[in-house]
Amino acid sequence: MNYRIRALKNGECDVRDYITFQDGGEETSLYNLYIWLIEGGEAPMIVETGVSDVEGFSRGTAQYIPGGVRQRPEERTLPLLASAGVRPEDVSHVFITHFHGDHYDSFHVFGNAKMVASREGFPGTEHLAPRVAEALKEPGRLMLVGEEEALPGIRTFHLGVHSACSQGIAIDTAVGRVVLPGDLVYKYENIEDGRPQGWSDVNAWRAAADKIRQMGDIIIPAHDPAVLERWPGGVIG
Repeated sequence: MNYRIRALKNGECDVRDYITFQDGGEETSLYNLYIWLIEGGEAPMIVETGVSDVEGFSRGTAQYIPGGVRQRPEERTLPLLASAGVRPEDVSHVFITHFHGDHYDSFHVFGNAKMVASREGFPGTEHLAPRVAEALKEPGRLMLVGEEEALPGIRTFHLGVHSACSQGIAIDTAVGRVVLPGDLVYKYENIEDGRPQGWSDVNAWRAAADKIRQMGDIIIPAHDPAVLERWPGGVIG
């Protein structure tokens, strides 16, 4: 099965380079926040949910995201998906690369979706945002996965390093197998120039980067604005 992925911009911010790169300093570079829409299956699916509590997230990350997240009304999760023709109740699966707020804390708006998260390093629902934890009390809402084909044409694989639960998602498309590695790869420079992300064990990061390269043909960084330049309209596949 071949899918199509659409990168939907959920906001933007300026992040200190010491977060992006092991050799970075106090300077900042522009990040985009994304929701990744997967089309071509029986129902729409997404990777990441977008951030719901922009103010809280910005307060918690003020040290390394000066000025916080900038998000236009149309970039919020529900209007953003509506602009792509997607109703939240129609989404069947929400893949989470890891449990930082900008990646998972809007899950509760997808009332019929299964959350697909890594079994290894899963923090437990009691440690998640309250509205997400409440949603996951419903039977069948949580799908914990490992190194496997989670759905036809979509493979999951554990990465760790950035977070204990960090996982990659490999998706079959018409242009090849596309890997969404979450925050193991912030920018194209991380993976293409072999520049490890900041605040990580360099050897562990390099091993994870090798695994990411082995798992697919095309690697899409989690926060690089250049995604929308390399893939006009954000359409991949």
